[in-house]
Amino acid sequence: MSDVPPPPDRLYTADDLYAGWDEDDPMSTARTFDFVTYRTARTQGTRTPSTREVAEARAAHDVSVTWLLDEAIRDAQPVAIMGGHDLTRSSNEYAMIAELSLRLAGNGFTMLSGGGPGAMEATHLGARCAGGDLALDDALAMMRAGPPDTTDAFPFRRAEVLFDDATGDVVPAEIARLHAWQAPAFDVAARTAANPGASIGIPTWLYGHEPPTPLATSHAKYFENSVREDGLLAVATAGVVFAPGKAGTLQEIFQDAAQNYYTTVGDRFSPMVFLDIDGYWSTDYQVRAVLERLFTDDQELNLSWVTTPDEAVDVLTTQAHKH
Repeated sequence: MSDVPPPPDRLYTADDLYAGWDEDDPMSTARTFDFVTYRTARTQGTRTPSTREVAEARAAHDVSVTWLLDEAIRDAQPVAIMGGHDLTRSSNEYAMIAELSLRLAGNGFTMLSGGGPGAMEATHLGARCAGGDLALDDALAMMRAGPPDTTDAFPFRRAEVLFDDATGDVVPAEIARLHAWQAPAFDVAARTAANPGASIGIPTWLYGHEPPTPLATSHAKYFENSVREDGLLAVATAGVVFAPGKAGTLQEIFQDAAQNYYTTVGDRFSPMVFLDIDGYWSTDYQVRAVLERLFTDDQELNLSWVTTPDEAVDVLTTQAHKH
């Protein structure tokens, strides 16, 4: 037996991934379906499967997820927001992304992200509040209510800290830190359970130490990260917003640029919108100069450099009305 979950017949929900999570039991985090699957994947090889049986089971699982994701967005206007996983909940950028996602979801867009912490979490927080059960300001206050040293920044950069090197067992103190960081998102999810604005997270068990946010209403969770990354950008046909980020976000920018340059997804350019706060993309990383040199004048019309949520919403709604 491979111990790989069977191909799902619907996208995962937070209830699926976090069955058994208990706010009063920190160790419950390690017993959830999501974490157990991640832990098993680590022992079977996260990047290279340990056996052909495992490889085939993961491939079958991921093909099913891709099909289900395509079905979920078939008649939608999907917009993805990409950005740093280390963005803190107390930061202005986090609030800005949540506000942008709220506005876009309210305008009928289906919001997507990598489904993890930081900018990804902010995307789903904003979209969830579009359902009207909880004002965004109140949701932000709930996310920021805990002790800053436990609930503000995502606590891990390396997965290894969660596991004992000698035994492979989880480290209870680190699991407790993860549980404490997760708790505010579960509180907001519970407050908005009656009418959550819809959004889809697209995470991977390769980075299983970064838990999928319970704020997304569904998750297309993969084993193979390359399939997930290419797919996330490919399905965001109504546009991709790039918030400040580092290496991962830079990779996604140029991956999206290549898809658009060669029109490998559909037959049109998916708008690329950059939150160019304080010249982050035009000056600090000089992405603007590279892309403007790469694309033709006509293609450049689909590049936008904005500094506020209002500008980003205007760009994407205008582009959507053209198609």
